[in-house]
Amino acid sequence: MAALTHALIGALLPLPIWLWLRWQVAARFSAWVALDATPWLAGYLLLLGMTARPLLSGGAVAGALIFIGIAQFAKRATLRDGLVFTDGGLLWQVFAHPRFYLPFVPRPVLALGIASGMALTAFVLALEPGLDLGAIARMLILLLGGALLLVTLRPLFLLGRTPLQRDPATDAARFGPLACFAFHARLAAIERAARQARHAPVPAALGLADPAPHLLLLQLESFCDPRRFGLAQGLPHKDRLAEAALTQGSLAVAAFGANTMRTEFAVLTGLDDAALGLDRFNPYFRLARKPIQSLAWALRGAGYGTLCLHPFDPRFFGRDKVLPALGFARFDAAAAFQQAERARGLVSDAAIAERLAADLATATSPGFWYVISVAAHGPWQGDDPAGAWAACMKATDDMLGTVMRAAQGSARPVVIAAFGDHRPALAEAKGGTETDYLIWRSDRPGTGRAEKLDAIGLHHAIMGAMQG
Repeated sequence: MAALTHALIGALLPLPIWLWLRWQVAARFSAWVALDATPWLAGYLLLLGMTARPLLSGGAVAGALIFIGIAQFAKRATLRDGLVFTDGGLLWQVFAHPRFYLPFVPRPVLALGIASGMALTAFVLALEPGLDLGAIARMLILLLGGALLLVTLRPLFLLGRTPLQRDPATDAARFGPLACFAFHARLAAIERAARQARHAPVPAALGLADPAPHLLLLQLESFCDPRRFGLAQGLPHKDRLAEAALTQGSLAVAAFGANTMRTEFAVLTGLDDAALGLDRFNPYFRLARKPIQSLAWALRGAGYGTLCLHPFDPRFFGRDKVLPALGFARFDAAAAFQQAERARGLVSDAAIAERLAADLATATSPGFWYVISVAAHGPWQGDDPAGAWAACMKATDDMLGTVMRAAQGSARPVVIAAFGDHRPALAEAKGGTETDYLIWRSDRPGTGRAEKLDAIGLHHAIMGAMQG
């Protein structure tokens, strides 16, 4: 009886944290509560079967739920979005590159969470005796935990005639956050192969002019004009390019302050959310691990060299696997910029501009350079984060000036398409998601025509500029 009571106490440790998670998403209580509780019950039983320590097992599950709850809170506060199932694929990045994530969690909360977890673990390990469960009991506990885990991984048979809305907020409120993760992950997995096949690369007749122009596609970190937000920082090189652009203006992107991969994928492929289904929250998580139609495949089929320059960890967002599947024959990441100039510990925009200018000067055949800058990545520390971000935009603007001069000196026409992946995660930038873009061609000045586009429209506008 004492062992059963001990086990029951351990099982109940995650309960208040789980209720807190449900409160965050305003989950309604219904018959689906049992499914929402299944993941943490499965985790508890599996740990109990392995360790025979109920408090340790329950505390570990509670700690995992606390981590999810803090991440949910931080993401909502910073980005105005809740967690989705694909966020699990980004978990390793929190530990590999904490500078991009942990500053968005209040320091007292972070310190208290780490200290409490370490103290609780040490206390339980020192004082909790292991239960004498016996081999048969432990096997039964593991089997039950495994069965609940299988339900978590294969939950769709429970839906019956109750369809998912495929919206995280709506489905989390109806089924609970953990059940929503399970439903969405499984449904996306079932539909993924058909979506990949539907949008596989196909030969394209581009009708490029002779000589075919180079394409410099510049994805600029957190880029938009500071003057949008009442900041005084001007961007003279961006203004000069915009005045002679084929088209320029505001770019509607899918998210605020983050989710670079969503804008990136849309611009490269021209595929909208309807084509991606639930993989729209992060197409790099699984969908884009197989060849998908893209600008790179189209230009590669027309004889272009296709190169991505991203002076950072090539594994970030899984780009080391995704970019080859998107048609890039070469990916130069952090290793190619080991000796490059740094700004705030990141490879500077000036270093990227220098590399592009050198490549253009020596290119003998048409090329597609896709640049993913990183130097302006938040968070921006100090008493004036908005001013620090605006200073980064000045450096990005200087990069645009260097690239424009290199393009003007190129023997082959050059198309420059530059855009911001998302707004900076700053209070001054809230109230919208639009960034800035421009498309400029060295051999054919435009009138700076202003046009509002989204990422899909930018994809088609780039294709038009290459063909015109």
